[in-house]
Amino acid sequence: MQQLDRRSFVPLYYQLQEILKEQIESGRWKPGDSLPSEPELARSFGVSRVVVRQALAILEDDHQIFRIRGRGTFVARPKLDYRAGGLSRLLAAPRGEDVTVQVLDKRVAAVERSIRDALEVPDDTEILRVTTLLSLQGLPLAITYSFFDQDAVPWLDSAAQVGRNLPSSLMLSQHGVELAHSQLSIEASQCGQFEADRFGIAHRSAVFLVLCTEHRKSAQGTLPFEVARIEYRGDLLQFRLKASAPDGDAIAAIFELSETVEKLVGSLS
Repeated sequence: MQQLDRRSFVPLYYQLQEILKEQIESGRWKPGDSLPSEPELARSFGVSRVVVRQALAILEDDHQIFRIRGRGTFVARPKLDYRAGGLSRLLAAPRGEDVTVQVLDKRVAAVERSIRDALEVPDDTEILRVTTLLSLQGLPLAITYSFFDQDAVPWLDSAAQVGRNLPSSLMLSQHGVELAHSQLSIEASQCGQFEADRFGIAHRSAVFLVLCTEHRKSAQGTLPFEVARIEYRGDLLQFRLKASAPDGDAIAAIFELSETVEKLVGSLS
C-alpha cells in the first residue's frame, strides 16, 4: 500500500485523498463499492480520523465519492457529462452501457417551413421525425424530437424501431457522418402531458427546452444535418457552458446530473 510522506510540505489529508483518488480511478474500487470506514483508513495510513475526514471531504466535493448516513462511503459513478444537442450528438461518441436511447415514435412527417428552411431542403423532401427518450439506468432524463432529410439517414430509419432502444453500438462514424458545429438556444419551459407521463413527473413541471440545429462536415464545408427540439428535466439536470479553443466551437452547452441525483443514481449501481 502506498504510504504518506510525513516529511513533505503537502498536507497529509491532501496526500491521502490523492492516494484514494488514484485507487478509485485505477479500478481498485468500482462505482457503488463501499470504501473502508474512517477508523479503518485511519489505522491503515497511521493518521487521525480528522485527516481522513478532510481527505474524504475533498473527494466528495470532486464527486469521486458519496456518503449515505448510517451506511457508509461509496464510490460515485463517473459524472454524466454530455454536450447538449440533438439525437445525432448522442450518436457521435460511444455511450455507456447504462445509457439508453429508446425510440418512442418514428414517422415521415409534414413539417412547418421553419424546419425545412433550417435543414435547407426543397419543399418536396420527405422529412423523417424520430422521437427518443434518453435514460440513465432507467431514469428518464430527456425527450428529443429530431427531424432529418430521410434520404440522408437510411441507416437511422432502419435502426429506429418504435418501442426499442437504439443499438448501443450505433454511431455516426459507421455511416460516414462527422458533426461540425451546433446552433442552439436554451430556455426554461414546462413539460406537456406526453413528456410528463414519460418522465413520471407532474404535468407542467419545469424543463429546459433546447432548440437545436446540428451541422455535419462535407466536402463543401458544413451542411445542416438535424433539427431538434429537446426537453431536459429541470429537476434532475443542470447546464454549464464550456469555452473551447479558437479552432473549435466557441461555446458548448454541457448538461450533467445535479449532485443530489448523482448520489441517487450512484446508490443504485
